[in-house]
Amino acid sequence: MSTGTMPASIMFICTGNICRSPIGERVLRGLAEKSGVTVASTSAGVGAMNGYAMHPLSVEVLVEHGYDAAGFESRYLRLPMLKDADLVLCMTRDHRAAAQQMLPVRWKRMFTLTEFAELASGGSLDEIIASRSRIDTNSPHLDIVDPMGRPKEEFDRVFAEIEPKVASIVDWLAGVS
Repeated sequence: MSTGTMPASIMFICTGNICRSPIGERVLRGLAEKSGVTVASTSAGVGAMNGYAMHPLSVEVLVEHGYDAAGFESRYLRLPMLKDADLVLCMTRDHRAAAQQMLPVRWKRMFTLTEFAELASGGSLDEIIASRSRIDTNSPHLDIVDPMGRPKEEFDRVFAEIEPKVASIVDWLAGVS
């Protein structure tokens, strides 16, 4: 558990934990490693089945962009996972609400990925939490739409949304550490 200056662990949450949140997890791992930032990156899904492989199109877009997709297994979101995470980044407002309902005492450390990326311009985690009122936390633009059941172009879109947001968070982590 971090002190509030820099999170030691970040968890990504989506629905099935086979499309969006694994992309976030693996992009964070790759970019953090390249930047020399030490942070644990995990993911889970509010409706996931344990032990499933990442969606083949998620694997494809990760590999095309030079990220490691090997060895992934989906996980159903459980309370201990939320307790272990210093920062929880959700793909939609509904995922954020589900996580906050599961562990209300830690609601301030749960954001949508888009929301946190917009706020992570500097300062400590506590300062970012305090600045949350700067944006509309109920705005639909905070949601990254699920590509499940759609063509590869939708997975490309999801990757194109996630990677720069995660990159801004890695830049923030590098600046805080």
